[in-house]
Amino acid sequence: MKNILARGGIEFIAVLLGLTGSLWIDANVKENEAIKQNDEILNRLYANLRADSSDGEWNRKAYERGIKGCRRIIEWCDSNPTFDSVDDSIEKDISAILIATYFGNNDEEYNSLKNSGQMHLIKNNTLISDLHRYYSGLGWSDYMDRDTWRVTEEEISPFLSNYSDELYYYRGDNKKRVFSNYPKINLIRLPNIEKLRFYASKKLMHHEHQARYYKRIVDRVTKLRELLRKELNIEWNATNDFGTPVSAGIYFYQIQAKEFVKTRKMVLLK
Repeated sequence: MKNILARGGIEFIAVLLGLTGSLWIDANVKENEAIKQNDEILNRLYANLRADSSDGEWNRKAYERGIKGCRRIIEWCDSNPTFDSVDDSIEKDISAILIATYFGNNDEEYNSLKNSGQMHLIKNNTLISDLHRYYSGLGWSDYMDRDTWRVTEEEISPFLSNYSDELYYYRGDNKKRVFSNYPKINLIRLPNIEKLRFYASKKLMHHEHQARYYKRIVDRVTKLRELLRKELNIEWNATNDFGTPVSAGIYFYQIQAKEFVKTRKMVLLK
């Protein structure tokens, strides 16, 4: 009887150990799979942040050019400009008023990471909180970009197009006529100068705000990428410092086409 009980106890313990071992193996496999999946997501997230670095820096430079253009226009308007002062330089500065940008960040990988319920697998708590802060704040960028388009399309471009649709003559001298192609526009009447100065001042405040905002974006992304490199043991080198720009560029409202035109040319930034 004792032998039977002993044998039964041993068999029970063996079964229990077998089940425990099996459950431990299954749990370990699942945890390793979750860690691997997280690492894959984090690597894709790192690639997205590289692109955000390039896009954010591009947009910052665009607004820096816009700031320079707006200030020059204000100075030009205050100098009692003549017809002959409408040259290529002031035309580029007028174009700077129309600069708008789009920050096409990709939050898909962050959302995948957040929705997976595996955030706890990230060892660095600062990385977790900084990721949340960064992606939660990007809605403001989208709002400001869209507001820029709205103001440009609804307020500024109608004012400019009113003076770009027909030929103008200066003191009856046909050799000094202003042709219809934007931005050769008849600005030398006082009301037009005052209004141009008003729009330049308005956009100057916006450009300054956006330049500061994208500077903060780039700084935050730089910090996030450094934390991610440590989390993933990625060695820094010059080739992985900045990614390929995905969607950044200068958007400006083209009067004749009556639409926003995107360009990756640096003409307006010079």
